[in-house]
Amino acid sequence: MSVDARKEEYEFVELFGKPALFTNARIQTDSVPEGWFCYDLRGSDDDPGQPVTLEILVVVNHAGTILTQENISFPKGKNYLPLGEGLNFLGGHMDLAAFCEEYGLSYPAETRKYIPRPAAPEERDLFFALPPEQDAELGAIGHVRMDFGHRGEEFWHTWWPRGPEELNSQEFKEELTLVVNELRTGPLKSLKGMKQFCWDHGGEIEGGICTQNYGYIIETERYRYCLRCNPFPGDYQAYLTCFDKRVQEMNMAQKAGKNLVGRVSFANGDVIEYTDPAEYLKAIREEIPYHATSGFRYETLTDDPQVRKAADDALYDLYGEGNPKELKDYDSPRSAMEMEGM
Repeated sequence: MSVDARKEEYEFVELFGKPALFTNARIQTDSVPEGWFCYDLRGSDDDPGQPVTLEILVVVNHAGTILTQENISFPKGKNYLPLGEGLNFLGGHMDLAAFCEEYGLSYPAETRKYIPRPAAPEERDLFFALPPEQDAELGAIGHVRMDFGHRGEEFWHTWWPRGPEELNSQEFKEELTLVVNELRTGPLKSLKGMKQFCWDHGGEIEGGICTQNYGYIIETERYRYCLRCNPFPGDYQAYLTCFDKRVQEMNMAQKAGKNLVGRVSFANGDVIEYTDPAEYLKAIREEIPYHATSGFRYETLTDDPQVRKAADDALYDLYGEGNPKELKDYDSPRSAMEMEGM
């Protein structure tokens, strides 16, 4: 498995007279920031750890990897450069951020929003078919089945629903589109790109027929996406299973005998859940005047009409308006997707 270009602790080196960073490990190609380049070093047959050439990719006798802002030109018809005396270790260790600070460079912004992490062994069931009752408990929405066609460069996909239709909301569809579009620049770019991604990131999971499967998870505020990769020709290459975390949290709370009344959140990521209606309503009244700066949001999860109306009253009061709904308008229970709040 390779390392993340932004997180690795490098050795400080000079490559052909220019400052650069060196690591013994391979670097995940998708983690290399825009405007930066990574190159492999090949060791000699007599001493594989002694770099002798700089190359785009080294499989055998890999002696390290260079991260640099310099775009190295290779001689026409060749994919390597003899190092000679061109690589010098200057001593000291630093990460990419420290290197940028040292040389007055702007630290490259992270352009990826949906970054997959390798699945843990205990998460392997999330990537395969589950019984209907477990799908319901986990808030399963459905999965996308994908393959790269005969040449490994196409992209065919089919949606398979696995939960209540109301979970397949417009909000979910829009985020799913963004997630898949970003994955199309990484593991879902092509069969070759998937092989490279799995090689870089690990994530091996048990299961599947005859071939090794790899699992990766993407977490957003509301949803969990589980990507199963099968980077081999002749079968479907990927399944992206989608879960609604809010439904899962509600089911877990009910299973534990904990009846949630509501939930509040803030722009800094803090989330607080309430089982006491009075405490929940108090939090809304105290925090709602500052929502513009704190990012305060609330979700009413109970079917109690008095709590639901009181929460809405606080929102209308904020704008100096009266709640046009009467208590009787809150009598009908809501589905799991009909969360009231802001």
